Amino acid sequence: MSHAVIHAQSALMPLIYPIVIVQFALDARDIGLFIGVTTAVGGSMQLLYGFLTRVVARPALLAGGQLVFGTGLMLGGLATSIGQLLSAVSLARIGASPQHVVGNALLSDLYPKERRGFAISAHISGGNVGTVLVPFVGLALISAVGWQATLALFGLPALLMGMLIALRVREDSRSYRSAARDAGTVRGQFGDVLGRRDLRLILGASQVAAGGRGLDIVAPFMLLYLRGPLGIGEGTTAILYALLLIGAVVGPILAGWLSDRFGRRRTLVIYYLLSAVGILAFLAAGSNLALLVPLLLPFGTAVFSESPVLQAFLADRATGPTRDVAFSVYFTFAFGIGALWAFVIGNVVATWGYPVAFVIMAGSYIGAALLVGLVREGPMAGAAPAA
Repeated sequence: MSHAVIHAQSALMPLIYPIVIVQFALDARDIGLFIGVTTAVGGSMQLLYGFLTRVVARPALLAGGQLVFGTGLMLGGLATSIGQLLSAVSLARIGASPQHVVGNALLSDLYPKERRGFAISAHISGGNVGTVLVPFVGLALISAVGWQATLALFGLPALLMGMLIALRVREDSRSYRSAARDAGTVRGQFGDVLGRRDLRLILGASQVAAGGRGLDIVAPFMLLYLRGPLGIGEGTTAILYALLLIGAVVGPILAGWLSDRFGRRRTLVIYYLLSAVGILAFLAAGSNLALLVPLLLPFGTAVFSESPVLQAFLADRATGPTRDVAFSVYFTFAFGIGALWAFVIGNVVATWGYPVAFVIMAGSYIGAALLVGLVREGPMAGAAPAA
């Protein structure tokens, strides 16, 4: 539920960008920079959780993050300049930062390997549930009360979820922290993560595929393309966006189940290739709704599914307390490079146009597939025993 609240905000922002472009006299390059800065702020925070989980209980980190996240959105509702909005969304990104690292590590400890792909994918799909109604609820609220008030209203569920997590989520944090200390120093575990070839390949794939990440890259620029050069109306764009996001709910659960049954590597390579084909098909479809409508649901199913399977792949390879450090590195790198990708894609759009940007996104999927294909799915050399 807390992940759904976070993703609802991520889905709301692409609806706000076309408005603030006009209100604050911006362009696609400015939006790319905005996404890049806010993503970098949240991403850099994720490196800290390899340390923080040794001294602070993981449920407390998740609860506190939700409270900070909700506060950031409510402050965003008071923004009257792009600088104020940038600061507020950056604060919200800081609050959202524990969700992937700490949440995935907690789930990975609770589920065995043969169920872990489904568990992490369900976590991601749960987040994406928060995005499905946003194109309609968000647009209705924006039309009724304006984008500032809408952003503030989206902060209220986050505050509620923070309080619920504080009251209801528990773990034996003392035993966990003791096991983490017994497993070695954080610096040593960082070295282990970066020193292993299989983990480096997985981390590399996440950085390359970030060039076509769903909510941070694909969705914002697809919406700007539909509303701008293609001239598709607001209501029709909302329907197309909803189709894309329905795929984000259904796709990860299916992909997680497939990866548990047929293997992470095979599933990832197939989904990366499907994502590349999907983005090129979207580009070829242009403004033809007869092609766009049946395309966006399966495309959303593919493009939002690679990330949870890749995370399950990482959780399989890094065991015990090392897993927290591995997730910390993974999400820091993924969101850090995602910030750079957003800036690059924004500049590509401003310089060469949307078609070139979409071709680059397709290339990022193919590059990630090549890296994943080099990972052996056999025994994990150098893996630490589970705590």
